[in-house]
Amino acid sequence: MKIGILGYGNVGKGVCEIIEKNFDDIEIVHICDQSVDISLDKRFTQDNNVLLNGIDVLLEMIVNEEPAHTIIMNALNSGIHVITSNKATVAKYLDEFIETANKNNVQFKFEASVGGGIPWIQSLIKAKRIDKITSCKGILNGTTNYILDKMNKNHLSFNDCLADAQKLGYAEANPTADIDGYDVQRKIMISSAIAFSGIVPYKEFDRLSLANIQLEDIEYFNNKEFTIKYVGSSFIKNKSVYGSVEPVLFNNNHIFTKVDKNNNIVELVGDTIGTLSFVGQGAGRYPTANAMIQDLLDIKNGCNDNLAFENKIEMNKDDIMFEYIICSSQLSLNQDVFVSVENYKGRNIALTKPMTPQARNELMSMLKELDQYIFCIRKED
Repeated sequence: MKIGILGYGNVGKGVCEIIEKNFDDIEIVHICDQSVDISLDKRFTQDNNVLLNGIDVLLEMIVNEEPAHTIIMNALNSGIHVITSNKATVAKYLDEFIETANKNNVQFKFEASVGGGIPWIQSLIKAKRIDKITSCKGILNGTTNYILDKMNKNHLSFNDCLADAQKLGYAEANPTADIDGYDVQRKIMISSAIAFSGIVPYKEFDRLSLANIQLEDIEYFNNKEFTIKYVGSSFIKNKSVYGSVEPVLFNNNHIFTKVDKNNNIVELVGDTIGTLSFVGQGAGRYPTANAMIQDLLDIKNGCNDNLAFENKIEMNKDDIMFEYIICSSQLSLNQDVFVSVENYKGRNIALTKPMTPQARNELMSMLKELDQYIFCIRKED
């Protein structure tokens, strides 16, 4: 089998290292990256057109939608299988990629786009062969989980923990995709498309930022044996789907509270299998490279996922009700939506009556006029 590598960063180098060490029957023909010195290795190229010459499979590991989308489409239309870790491109073009792959009798595989080395996509595909999947959710971003875990254990501020995550390479210099939830938004959309056999644009999933969390919020709930985690989730109710990315409060006996550092957890619920949970490294050179190569071996062995997105998915935001906790130093105590309000170190922490996500958004918009650093948490049932 002859392969081409697009992207020779951390993951791309891990893929090459594992293949060269373990698989004599897989030949890396081209390695394309704009930063490589083509004089150092005959396989190196900066030409995207050269990349597709004489290969059976393209492994794509760059981060932006373009040129990834164009190159992937060119590969699929040329009869070349494609494997990718690029969640941004998968989230936006998944149905187009699958349709094009099926039309050309090749495969498009994307295990590494969600959960790093966790075998999540394949587990979803296998579970739905038997079960109707009713929900999926997870801690799907190692950066935010590291920050929350460190705040909880070391009693440090959000900004201090973010700086530490950046120093360790867990967070980018611009951490917006992580802390504002765009990364998880894409991952839960991809998961939901497979779980429910239909496409909903990832922007339709509710998203609340983690950025305004304060150490006082962490401490208050820690004293009551609760933990805040940043979670992507989706579930079916009345034949429609609700999906969100938001801070969620769990009792400390919940499995999600045991997932520490930069680890991920993701779970599904099926109507006969019940709850299945998967824990592991959600990113990094070797976990993500491992997922890429697992897809490569499946293609090599003729395993076809037979994906199709035939269901028309309607989003449900009207008859879903949750209790929320609003944290603010300037919170008005007179809102009739609050069941209770407590003060901790100058931080007012208020529990709402059950309300729809839309009502929550309206409440938050109003309260932000009083406090731009207001923070909202969903209370887990």
